[in-house]
Amino acid sequence: MMAANPRTNFQELAKALRISRQAVHHRIQVLTDIGVIKGTIASISIPYLDAVPVVVFGRSKAASIDENLDRLGENESSCLAAVAGGNFVYVEGFLRDISELDSFAEFVRRTAEMSEPTVGIARFDEGLAPPYSVDGGKGKRNQRYKELSPLDLKIIASLKDNARRPVTEIAEMVEVTPKTVRRHLEDMISEGSLCISAPMDLPSGGDLFLIMHVNLRDSADKGEVGRRLMSKHYFQDQYIRTFSNLPGFLMWVFWSDQMTEIRKALKETSQDEYVQSVMLNFAYLERIYATWRDRLPAVQTRPHREPKTRKPHSGLRTQQP
Repeated sequence: MMAANPRTNFQELAKALRISRQAVHHRIQVLTDIGVIKGTIASISIPYLDAVPVVVFGRSKAASIDENLDRLGENESSCLAAVAGGNFVYVEGFLRDISELDSFAEFVRRTAEMSEPTVGIARFDEGLAPPYSVDGGKGKRNQRYKELSPLDLKIIASLKDNARRPVTEIAEMVEVTPKTVRRHLEDMISEGSLCISAPMDLPSGGDLFLIMHVNLRDSADKGEVGRRLMSKHYFQDQYIRTFSNLPGFLMWVFWSDQMTEIRKALKETSQDEYVQSVMLNFAYLERIYATWRDRLPAVQTRPHREPKTRKPHSGLRTQQP
């Protein structure tokens, strides 16, 4: 629920989960403390920018991958890198334009020391991703997008490092009324130009981070096969990534703490009539980077002033989180 809408308040979460508001607050605090929830952030959506999401992956020959991970973040298009078994490295990036593909792929190949990288131009196919932002995007560009105004950009900037910031605080920072802020937020969210997300590291909570390569037979419909595979198995979180330039390939990403279910998924996928081959890998290291997109809404806003500390008295109500 936090991933679907990070601005959902504690009362709404409590009602939906049928637990107390205090329990919601406590659980979110624990998840944050142990590193599962990495905070909440806001940015301009990938589809609105017409950016091109890509994944470059392959086996690295690096003796120690840590230094390579640091260097991968030096490219402004790199958004995420994951290291899996056998020194397999996955690097996701956002490109301003498809013309940047060759240079980005070459940068990753050289920096990660991949001799034979696979380069995929990512798609967001319907039914293969959850109803929230996966790596920065949820779908194709909406032709009805309105151009973001200077006020829109200021609002996004105010949410950049805290997407749960109250409307009243945002209004003070951008110097308009809360009603105006609320209207602009609703418009940007409804049309998809604003991406609000809650980055999470589920392995910190005990789940395994798995990536399954699924190669399909020529006659297979990748969307149909992908939706069938996902419907047969319940994992804590999952999505399937397809690629416009790799027609017979699915990348199934999921998290689970149940080895029995993981083995079942591997077995049943390999036995599917439309599947030619399967490779399952376990990712044990992940790095997230700031990209050129994260710098876009860096518009000057009025600094939020913290309220003056007052001595508590019997008539002072505690501020709700």
